[in-house]
Amino acid sequence: MAGKPAPLKSIVEDLKDKSRAVSPATTPRAESANPFGSGFPGLSGSAVVNGAASATQSLIGAVSDTLNGARKHQTTHNNIAPSRVQRRSSRSAVSRNQSRSLSESRQDTFTHSQPWHVESNSHCNGGLKNAIDSAHDRLRKKLWVGTLGTNTDKFKESLKRTMEWKLREEYDSLPVWIPDSEFASCYDEFCHQVLWPCLHYAIPDAPKTKYFYESASFKQYVAVNQRFADTIVAAYQDGDIIWVNDYHLMLLPKLLREKLPNATIGFFMHVAFPSSEIFRCLSVREDLLYGVLGADLIGFQTANFARHFRQTVSRILSAEALPKGIQLEDRFVDVGVFPMGIDVIALTEKRANPEVAEWVKVLRQRYAGMKLIVGRDKLDEIQGVRNKIRAFEVFLDRYPEYQGKIVLIQVALQTTEENEVQGGVADIVSHINSRFSTLTYQPVVFLHTQDLTFNQYLALLTVADAFMVTSLREGMALRTHEFVECQADRHRPLILSEFTGSYSYSGFRSCISINPWDKRTTANAIYQALNMSDEECLSRWEDLHNHVVTQSAQAFVTSFLIRNLRASLEHQGDSLTVAELDVTRIIPRYRHSEKRLILVDFEGTMWPRDPRMLVKGTFDPPEEALKVLNKLAEDPKNEVWLLSGLPVKGALEEIAKLCPKVGVVAENGCFIKTRATRNGEGTWINMVANFNLTWKAPCLEILQYFTERTPGSFIEEREASIVWRFWTGPSDNSSDRQWARRQAAEAQNHIFDSLGERYGLRIIPGANSFLVLPNNISRSTAVGAILHPGGPAHSPLGRAAWLSPEAIEAEHDPEVDFVLAIGKDEKLMRRLNELENSETISTGTNMGVKGTDAKWKLKPEEVMEVLRRFAETK
Repeated sequence: MAGKPAPLKSIVEDLKDKSRAVSPATTPRAESANPFGSGFPGLSGSAVVNGAASATQSLIGAVSDTLNGARKHQTTHNNIAPSRVQRRSSRSAVSRNQSRSLSESRQDTFTHSQPWHVESNSHCNGGLKNAIDSAHDRLRKKLWVGTLGTNTDKFKESLKRTMEWKLREEYDSLPVWIPDSEFASCYDEFCHQVLWPCLHYAIPDAPKTKYFYESASFKQYVAVNQRFADTIVAAYQDGDIIWVNDYHLMLLPKLLREKLPNATIGFFMHVAFPSSEIFRCLSVREDLLYGVLGADLIGFQTANFARHFRQTVSRILSAEALPKGIQLEDRFVDVGVFPMGIDVIALTEKRANPEVAEWVKVLRQRYAGMKLIVGRDKLDEIQGVRNKIRAFEVFLDRYPEYQGKIVLIQVALQTTEENEVQGGVADIVSHINSRFSTLTYQPVVFLHTQDLTFNQYLALLTVADAFMVTSLREGMALRTHEFVECQADRHRPLILSEFTGSYSYSGFRSCISINPWDKRTTANAIYQALNMSDEECLSRWEDLHNHVVTQSAQAFVTSFLIRNLRASLEHQGDSLTVAELDVTRIIPRYRHSEKRLILVDFEGTMWPRDPRMLVKGTFDPPEEALKVLNKLAEDPKNEVWLLSGLPVKGALEEIAKLCPKVGVVAENGCFIKTRATRNGEGTWINMVANFNLTWKAPCLEILQYFTERTPGSFIEEREASIVWRFWTGPSDNSSDRQWARRQAAEAQNHIFDSLGERYGLRIIPGANSFLVLPNNISRSTAVGAILHPGGPAHSPLGRAAWLSPEAIEAEHDPEVDFVLAIGKDEKLMRRLNELENSETISTGTNMGVKGTDAKWKLKPEEVMEVLRRFAETK
C-alpha cells in the first residue's frame, strides 16, 4: 500500500509475558514506570512534566537555586522528577500515542471541577534533573521554570493560579503558560525539524527544507522564548542565577539581559554544536547567536563544540573569538566546556533495589544461552539506529554461528512521528526479523521506554554482553555512563560511536570505537566485544569507570554555577557606569610620584587618522600631539610610551625621530622602539623575530581576491601584520556596507581555515576592518615587556630574558609608583587595573552603550587638554 509506514510498535510481551512463561521465577511486584536516566535529550522543562500530562515542563526550564547559601535562578529542562498535571481518570485509559510527539501527546484538557494530580514527565531532560538533585546540598533553593505536559487553552484563570500555587509550594516549579498551537509550532516544527537536524549536521533536503524558509514556526519560537522571559523576570530576585538550558531557548538569554542587565545568566547547550558551514545555513542564524550571547557564560559538552561556536560567532557576527570566549563591543562572554555526568551514588542505590536482582534473574532465565546486545536511542536519523541494525545484519551474515544465539534489544526513546519515519527503522527491523527469525527466536527485540520500568532497564544493562551506541552525532551519551556502572561485576565492553561527545574524552577511549557509517567494521566490533578476554574487559572497564566517577553530575553542576558566578562578577564592570575623568583627583598622585609610566594610544586618541591617507603614502604628523609628548618626556620622572597599530616604516619611524625620548609600540605590539638614553639612541626591537611570517604571502593573495570584489576596500600590509579595510564610507546600515561586512566574514573564514591554526594567527575584527597578526602578540604583551624589570623601559639591549612569556607575566617594575594609561584597548586596561598604582582611562566611542573596564572615561577630543595639564604639572 502507498503511504509512509506506521511507527514501530513495541514487542513488550517478549520481555514480560514470555519471561513468565519460560521461567518459574517470581514476577517482581508492580513498579510505576520511570523514564530513563538521561531522558529525552532535546525536550526540556521546568519542574513538572510527564509523557501523559504534566505540570511544569516540556520545553525547557529555568531554575532558581542557592549555591553556598546565595540564592540564584536557573533555567533548565528536566526529565524525570518533574511532574505533570493530569486527569486522574485518564491515567489508566491513556495509551501510548503513536506519533509520540510531545505536543501531540499532551493530554486533552479537563474541566475545572475534575480532580487533578502531578506526575513525572518522561519527555524532559532527566540527566539535568538528576544532576541538579545530586547537588542538593549545594543548592538550597531552586525553581524549575517550564511548560506543562498537557493542553492548557481551556484552563480557567482560577485553575491556573491554583496549579501555580501547588507547583511552587510543593514542587519548586513555575509553569509557563503557552497556547497549544504556539507550543506545537515551536517544538514540532522549528525545534525538531530545523534546529535539531542542523545542530546534528543533518541539513534537510528538498522537499523537507520548507521549514528553513517558512518564518511562521520561528515566530512561534520567538513567542515561546518571550513567554519564558516574562515569567522569569516576574519571579526574579536580586542574587538569583538564571541557568538556561538547551536549544529550545536560544533566544532567552538576550531577552532576559534586556530586562535584567545585571543578572547572572548562564546558558548550557546539551546537544552538539556544528561547524560554521552548517550553522550558517539557518536563515535566523544571527538571531540565535545574539540570543545566546546574552549570557555571561555559555557552556558546551566538549571542546570541539565550544570551538565550533567561537568560530561560528567570529565568522557570522564578525566578533573576536578568543580561547576563553567572545569579545563583543559592549562586553565579554565566557565560553567553557562542562562535560555532563551521572549521579553515580544515586544509581548505585537504585541498582541495589531487590527488584533489579529479581529482573536480572528473569532475564537470564529467559535468554539463557543467548548473547545480549543492548541499545537505547531515539528513532530519528541522527541517532543511527538504522545503521546499528544494518551492522547487526552484517554481523549475522558474516558470523552465522551466532544466528539463533544473539539478540539485539533496542529500547526506543520517544520522538515525533515525522522524525521516526525519517529515521527509517521500522522497515529494516522487519527485514532482519523476517530473515533470521524462527519459531522460538527473534534477533531484534524492540521496546519503548514506556514499556519498561527503571528497575527493568537497570537489569537489562546488568545482563547485557555489550552496550551499543551508533549515533551519527550526539552531545553526550549519558546512557553509556549508566551501562558502565551497571557492569561493576561483569565488566562487559562498550561499543561507542566516535561521533558522540563522550568519545571525545580520554577515559572513554577504552571503549570499542566505531564509525557508524561503516557497517562492516561495526559488525567486527560486535564480534570483538563478544570474544574479548576477561582481563581486557576489566582493564577497559576500569578506565571507563574512573572517568564516570570523576565526571559526575555533581561536578557538572557545581563547576558550571561557580564559573557562571565568577564570569558575572568579572563582567560587572562592563555594565557599571564609568565616571568621567576628574583630573583634579589624579594630579596630586601624579605630582607626588617619583617614577611614572605614561601609556597613550596614538590613532583614534591623540590623532584622528584617515586610513586612506596612509595608503596614498601621505602622513602628516600631528605637531600639537608630538609637542605634548615631548614635553611629558622631558620630565625625568616620566617614561612616556606611544602605543600604535601603524607600521614602523613611514609613520612611526618619523615620529620616533621627532620624539626621541618617547618609546613607541608599533603594529599592536609586534615592534618596540626603546627610549633614547644618555649613552645612545633607542633601537627597534622585533617582538616576533622568531615567528614564521611566510603566512603573509598567501594571506595577501586571499585578501586581494576579496578586495577585487569589494568596492572601496584596500589592504594595509605591514611588516608583521596585515589590515584589510573593507569599508571606508559612513558607518550606516546601507546595502553596500552590509555586503562589505559579509565579504569580511568570508575573508576571515578563509584565512582562519587555511592559515590560522597552521601559522598560529589571530584575527581581530573591527567595525570597518580586521587585523591579522601572530598569536600571543598584543599591546598588552608589549606593555608587559615594558613593565618587566629587565625590559626595554630599563635597558635598550636587544632580545633578552624579558621577552619570554613567562617573564612578561610574572613580574613588573617595582620602582614605578604611578601608571597612567589612555586608550581603547580593553585587554590592556584590564591588565593594568591589576596594579594598585594605575589610572586607566578609556577613550572608546559610544561610552553610553559600550562598557569598559577602565577606571575613567574620556572623550577623544579632550585627550590633548588632559595631557597638557599633566605636562604642565611639576
